[in-house]
Amino acid sequence: MIFGRFTSALAAAGLLGSGMGVSGLAGDDRDMSYNGSEIFASGAYCWFADPRAVRHVNPETGSDKTYVGSIDTDGTVKALQYDAVTGERTEVVLDTDFQPDDHNNPMFLILPDNRVMIFWSRHTVEPRFYYRVSRQPDDITGMSDRKTVSVEGFGNYTYPSPFYMEDAPGSFFLTWRGVRWHPTIARYSLPDENGDIEKEIEPTQIVQSTAARPYAKYDSNGKDRIYFAFTTGHPDNEMPNWLYYAELDINTFDLYDVTGEHIANVAETPFSFGHDTTEPPLVVDNPTGYKNWVWDLARDSADNPVIAQVRIMPDARSHNYFHSAWTGSEWRNTFLSHASGWFHQNQHNAERCYSGGLALDHGDPGTVYMSVPTEGRHGEVYEIWKAEVGADGEVEKTQITRHSEKNNVRPYVVLDSEPSDRIHVTWMHGDYYYWIVNRDNPLGFPTAIMTHFEGEW
Repeated sequence: MIFGRFTSALAAAGLLGSGMGVSGLAGDDRDMSYNGSEIFASGAYCWFADPRAVRHVNPETGSDKTYVGSIDTDGTVKALQYDAVTGERTEVVLDTDFQPDDHNNPMFLILPDNRVMIFWSRHTVEPRFYYRVSRQPDDITGMSDRKTVSVEGFGNYTYPSPFYMEDAPGSFFLTWRGVRWHPTIARYSLPDENGDIEKEIEPTQIVQSTAARPYAKYDSNGKDRIYFAFTTGHPDNEMPNWLYYAELDINTFDLYDVTGEHIANVAETPFSFGHDTTEPPLVVDNPTGYKNWVWDLARDSADNPVIAQVRIMPDARSHNYFHSAWTGSEWRNTFLSHASGWFHQNQHNAERCYSGGLALDHGDPGTVYMSVPTEGRHGEVYEIWKAEVGADGEVEKTQITRHSEKNNVRPYVVLDSEPSDRIHVTWMHGDYYYWIVNRDNPLGFPTAIMTHFEGEW
């Protein structure tokens, strides 16, 4: 059931982790153990490709439902449908015996007719995306057959992020890591009554880095612009690894910086950038001695971009969270928290740039949820914290989970949700050994998916 779980503490323990104070809690409450409410007993997701959870309210029918996706270590791709009106929750299996890899979690697209389209793909090994479409509006308990979108001949096929845009009312756009392993976009027709689609604009590479594989997070205004924040490459391979921001006009495929200056027309050629591209506003952050990785992108009430990112030391033993906001004249990079090093328990110390993670509340991107090592009753464990960044750059922090036995990582704020919703923030809870289950990593990612809303604590 979607309710908070509290247990009385046996003894008080240290609650001040990484120099952060606890806000808004009485002394007795600080002794309580809290780890949210369970959505999936077993499940995981990566932090690229979105939305991995979305709330949708249909004003015509009054339907108010939230959809959350994950993948199990046995390769079961699944989604939860939570009905806020009735309180009913239903788990839907989308695929079975799939590649057991947390990159393969599903993403959601709400169609104009209120049907729900769900995408997923295998990680780097198969040139196609899979999708299913709900047969009825507002209800994923009845889905079309599994269908495919071939992208053979267009590079990689990981991290699909779909968008519906008002300026292309009969279509949707799909972005992913594609041509030359770079940010890529294509346009497809909306699914017909059987769920079938047609390609309208073939996969188009947006940017070309001097590095092998830039990582990108996307957002849109739902009308004519897709925004994206992207890195030079993978921080394992690049030092330094910087952070950039640009906007794509979906009508012309013209690319602009945050001030509106034209950069390139990517229908003709992708925009080239690299370590010689050093000046703002295209460059969000280019610190010396660090490497960046991007975690989230949203727009504030003034329609300015806000980015959640991490700076990582060269040996990856120190990660630091930052809130990067365009003020109208410059990028303001605000330190949020130290985040220790990599969070997982991989015996080979692989993926050292895997932070506990952070996510923006897209309804209020001055609010950030982050996973921070915190001293508690069970030693130092990654706990979920909320950071609120003021207009003056001051940061107020509140601890959400406490006295957890296992790590809480990769927070995500459900798209279009409110803090009062029963499912507002989600995260992974438990052990994590690697992003895939294979011979060398048989345990993979045996985590649960948890949730929290402000009324629980």
